[in-house]
Amino acid sequence: MNRTFIRIILCMILTVYTLIPFGGLRACAAENISENAENEGERVKFSEDGATPVLSEDVVVGSRIWELLFGKKEKALALIPGGDVFGIKIKLSHVTVADSKGIPALSPGDVILSINGKEIKTAEEARAAISASGGESVTIRALHRGERVGIEVRPTLMDGEYRLGLTLRDGVVGIGTVTFVDPETGLFGGLGHGICDSDSGELADMECGEVTGALLGSIHKGEVGKPGELTGILTEQALGTVYKNCECGVFGYLDEIPEGAKVLEIATRDAVHEGEATIISTVRSGKTAEYKIEIYDIDKSSSGSKSFRIRVTDEALKALSGGIVRGMSGSPIIQDGKLVGAVTHVMVANPTEGYGIFIENMLNAANNQSQQKAA
Repeated sequence: MNRTFIRIILCMILTVYTLIPFGGLRACAAENISENAENEGERVKFSEDGATPVLSEDVVVGSRIWELLFGKKEKALALIPGGDVFGIKIKLSHVTVADSKGIPALSPGDVILSINGKEIKTAEEARAAISASGGESVTIRALHRGERVGIEVRPTLMDGEYRLGLTLRDGVVGIGTVTFVDPETGLFGGLGHGICDSDSGELADMECGEVTGALLGSIHKGEVGKPGELTGILTEQALGTVYKNCECGVFGYLDEIPEGAKVLEIATRDAVHEGEATIISTVRSGKTAEYKIEIYDIDKSSSGSKSFRIRVTDEALKALSGGIVRGMSGSPIIQDGKLVGAVTHVMVANPTEGYGIFIENMLNAANNQSQQKAA
């Protein structure tokens, strides 16, 4: 058979496939719409508008038939690399104990389920239920180290209000670094690792979240045995919403896509290699800058947030921060002109070294949300 005859046969096959109705598939896809989008202390209100987390249509799925017919190759996915610091407010799906000096039977990290039979969803609801007791004993149902327990305790009048001496938390706030933004949809990913409850150490079970602006304060340099950190404050400027917190990062949508921003192709894990690379971070004067690193000890089978090791080689960054510090998590990693991953962890024993995650793992995590919502 000659090549012309093969192309004719393949065209006939494609024509047959295009005649098959896809109405049922489209109807299912149309149902893939869901919820979106805070905080420690005061409550933050969120829109209930739907948002379907998907990557842009900027990827043409290649096939051997397509290549044979038209000689075209896959079009690589291009994303806007981040590096900017952002604020994040997470509303937890439950109320946890932060300090339990008033009730020894409870421990930090325990979950408050109900008070006097009323389900508790926020720290304010717990405060109101205790205050309304009038000093009479209240019954608390909680998850104590994973087991359901019932505790009866009498509140104490303090500063004109009945209290139990508990410190409760229903949200988490902090700063991190944006890894990427999809130029078509505004989908963003950041941190490269999940946000955990500071008391239990478990991944924070998020109900909704909000992205805000952040103003950097000072840099606490990292030292051997003592990780450094970027300090700052969250602004009132709402920038978007968060729909997912998982092992591979936080994901959401920005209200506005950066205009005129440079886009970079992504590289799959197979293209990542040991050697020189750079990271984009904001550590000085509130401006992003690129700093030199080395990639080594690559785990091609990694599906989590520790895909390879990194070593800071940039003397300017070492002088500024001592290396990798908290708040730099999510800083995009660039190698051979492509976006390959993000900074995720710092080594406590050596702040110039840490871990990075494959960008592929972050994108897979972002896409998995769509699959879960379709179920």
